[in-house]
Amino acid sequence: MRTFFLICLGALLGVLLLPYLVIRQPDMPPGTSLHSPAFAYGEAELLIDRTRSHPEGARTELDHRIFDAILSDIAAAESFIIADFFLWNPWTGGLAPEAELRPLSTELADALIAKRIQNPDMPILVITDPINRTYGHEAPEYFARMAEAGIPVVFTDVARLPDSNRVYAPQAKFWKLFFEFDERETAKGRFPNPFNPGGRKMSLSQLERLLYFKANHRKVLVTGSEDSARLIIGSLNPADGSALHSNLAVRVDGPVAGFAARSEMELARWSAEAEGGVMGGSERLRTTLAELERRLPAADPDVPSAGDATVAYLSEGAIRKALVDAFDSAVSGSRIDIGVFYFSDRAVVEALKAAIERGASVRILLDANRDAFGREKNGVPNRPLAAEFMSLADTHEVEVRWAATHGEQFHSKVLRISGPEQDLLLLGSANWTRRNLADLNLESNLLFENAREAGGDFDRYFESVWTNADGFVESLPYADWAETGWSLRWKTWLYRFQEWSGLSTF
Repeated sequence: MRTFFLICLGALLGVLLLPYLVIRQPDMPPGTSLHSPAFAYGEAELLIDRTRSHPEGARTELDHRIFDAILSDIAAAESFIIADFFLWNPWTGGLAPEAELRPLSTELADALIAKRIQNPDMPILVITDPINRTYGHEAPEYFARMAEAGIPVVFTDVARLPDSNRVYAPQAKFWKLFFEFDERETAKGRFPNPFNPGGRKMSLSQLERLLYFKANHRKVLVTGSEDSARLIIGSLNPADGSALHSNLAVRVDGPVAGFAARSEMELARWSAEAEGGVMGGSERLRTTLAELERRLPAADPDVPSAGDATVAYLSEGAIRKALVDAFDSAVSGSRIDIGVFYFSDRAVVEALKAAIERGASVRILLDANRDAFGREKNGVPNRPLAAEFMSLADTHEVEVRWAATHGEQFHSKVLRISGPEQDLLLLGSANWTRRNLADLNLESNLLFENAREAGGDFDRYFESVWTNADGFVESLPYADWAETGWSLRWKTWLYRFQEWSGLSTF
């Protein structure tokens, strides 16, 4: 009996492990995992969205600048526009109906359509994530309107990306080799829609694609004038449910914009190979890409002199390397300020802890991970991660505070280091998680060095949030959301398992 049990157990383990031997990870596609040269630039403008409450807590004030800058650059574009945004939809999830939300998604689409009508010869390219059509075909109507106006809309072929979900993806891919499902049955709406509760229920085929947890998480706008290009990269999603979030972005002119544009064009090319990947027609996309290539500025700028302010474009795994390298270079006397929505990547955590132990002074401002579009979250990964850093606070210069949110999210992803031989500012779309930094999701960041004006603007912003110096409550003490005891233990286990396995949305 015992032998039979062991044989059955071995067979079961073999069946479960076989997919991990058979299924191989795809390579990152072209235009990804890039670290551009350090480019000179003319001017960089830090764009800040602040949602902050008055001390009495009765009123919330918005000071948002990113989206208006996006609309302004679209209106001012003279030669081309490329827009790539992750969340671009009108859905508000579980947010209360009375919440006053700016219709960002429709405003952005209308601005692009208006530009197309004003200048019918201008190449305009739109790229977005398949989440915006719920991994099926239920896209908001304005995507069809853009396509009808002559703007090709490319839905990223996220199947080309490596798998972050180590538990689900190999099993799903393996068994699909042997079993064919009735498409008519798998297309029936059966499951609650997590993005749009009032919308059509999700089908089995949609749910199957959702559970890979793959995404084009970039937030990029490139616009061209007669002789130059302008780039906005940040953390803002033009989604109505994200309209109250606090975000950071930067606007910069110069050759770095052309580098980012070419990365986006590569993404559009390979995504267009997927069935149904383009709204507006493949021929329209080919014409648009050819015209973009003709109008883009030259890609070979002069090399900046030593000590000049520079900016580099980073994507995917290059962002993780830049973070680790920056922390590895920090020494006693370095000042490190961090503001992040999700922080969990172990390589980055260990590099930052080593910098703290070498004497760097560190302040970490985190979202408490308690709100997600009207739904309550459990604080993972940031709260157990914060406790890990605060365990060093008795003997080292490290402090954690929480962003003071009221249903919205502190959605920024930013690093600032100043000190001996270091002056850098790194920000963009990438959360500091394995999924965002390990060549899995698509991401885009900018790395500024010796950018004293943009760095100084960030320093003043961060100081005012950290100290609540402007008369608003923008940050809270660590004790307000500190985890202890059993709660800390199980959330730490959960965070470490989810980070390793990919069975999470962070």
